[in-house]
Amino acid sequence: MEEFIRFLENRGFSLEKKLKGDASEREFYRLRKGGGSFVLMKFSGQGLDLQLRVHRFLSAILPLPRIYDVFPSWRAILMEDAGDLSLEEFLKKGGKWETIYRNLLSLIKALQTYGSGLLPENHPVKTRALDRRRFTRELEFTYQHFIKGISPVPETAWKEAFSELVSEIDYGKMVPNHRDLHSRNIFLKDGRIFILDYQDCMMGPVPYDYVSLLRDNYIYFSPSQRRDFERGLISENYILVSLQRHMKALGTFAYQIKRGKKYFSRYIPITLKYLQEEIQVKNLGFRSLVEREILHRVYDY
Repeated sequence: MEEFIRFLENRGFSLEKKLKGDASEREFYRLRKGGGSFVLMKFSGQGLDLQLRVHRFLSAILPLPRIYDVFPSWRAILMEDAGDLSLEEFLKKGGKWETIYRNLLSLIKALQTYGSGLLPENHPVKTRALDRRRFTRELEFTYQHFIKGISPVPETAWKEAFSELVSEIDYGKMVPNHRDLHSRNIFLKDGRIFILDYQDCMMGPVPYDYVSLLRDNYIYFSPSQRRDFERGLISENYILVSLQRHMKALGTFAYQIKRGKKYFSRYIPITLKYLQEEIQVKNLGFRSLVEREILHRVYDY
């Protein structure tokens, strides 16, 4: 990295600081040049080509940071600086959020309405899907990293429960989804919205991005806060997709905590609160299992 920094300095850039990452293996740095601010995204392995291909597709619809330059030999991208104010922090500070969320809902609708028509058949967004197999793998990941350590119930019983949930989801209409459209991946700067962490965009059920945004694992929205925004969206499939996403999030948080990122523990109670609501709505066979083995336990991370 030091050699690459010298290369950038020779082009007039100066390194200001390394930016805090999240669950990603990528590294981010803020650079300065001529009074302007830029962000360098550095890949530790593969992923550069995928990032660029998904960016070219999504930037026609969503407000992504612009890409100014690409350094293939260094596996790095120079892009627009989206600032430091995430939507999560904005909400915690009591910012007015209603107009922002209406705009975000319009962006989801635009992506789902027009996105498929912009994709060639071999595009990675179109060849990957939030389907039954992927949903099952995600839930099995949750079993290994979250449930296994707290529940004495055999893995086979949990697999039966997972199978019931993913089998109930309707995969008939699949549309492009950002996949992680939540408050930690949305930034606000100079009156503009920036959407980040878009490389996992793929086809999926219609409710997925709506659930990610309105039943955010990082910010709790009460039923009364969500009511107007979810009007016309709520369906059996919406609840099922939300259940799957929240179950999946528990595994992600537990895995990150094991890797030393203890701050993810603060988001588990939020996710459990959503699960508590959703498990009451849909009378699935594994409802009692989730209530007994997950919702009624106390966690110490």
